[in-house]
Amino acid sequence: MNTECIKKCENKNCENKTNSSYIKRIIRLIGPVILGSKPSEIVNIPGCIEDKERKLNEIEGFFGNCRKVKYEIIKVHDGSKRVLFINEKSMNRCLSDKKCKNFLKFLGYPKEYNFETYMKELVFRLESEEFPHEIGIFLGYPLKDVLGFMGYGKQEFVEVCSWRIYGDKEVSYKVYNRFVRDKMKMNNLVEKMSISELKNVI
Repeated sequence: MNTECIKKCENKNCENKTNSSYIKRIIRLIGPVILGSKPSEIVNIPGCIEDKERKLNEIEGFFGNCRKVKYEIIKVHDGSKRVLFINEKSMNRCLSDKKCKNFLKFLGYPKEYNFETYMKELVFRLESEEFPHEIGIFLGYPLKDVLGFMGYGKQEFVEVCSWRIYGDKEVSYKVYNRFVRDKMKMNNLVEKMSISELKNVI
């Protein structure tokens, strides 16, 4: 990071104040979340304590007042940190599916769906020692694939794309292809735009 710029520049639009390559990498990773085809994405924050804090500060600097994406910092029991990026509109649409809600209720989520309470419960489970494999639902994977992976489904394992597919792979690939399409769209924007320009459109 350019320390000289930090000393001289008090303008929040100073692009050298933000590690643009890191933020652009994050934007590429969560492109489908930004564009709404994917309700959420979870990203590991690697590095030493100081490096993690720097990266989290950069994420806050860019996404803190973002109109399209919210985020939650996950403090994992082993000391590592992750960030859950969420598109609230897409998440509400995903969890409006009755079968998804019924399965989550079966797993102990609140009986009445509310965005804030469900995200709070998910974060609590992500911070616990037992990883919540139902996160696949929150990531936008087809319910049949989440059920199959968790051992509840009756459909047989077929193959792996970005996740394990069970039963009709056409259904899964339609979802997968939407994710890939939006990731490519966001990659194109990242290539053409500066950090400040991206902040204006995201």
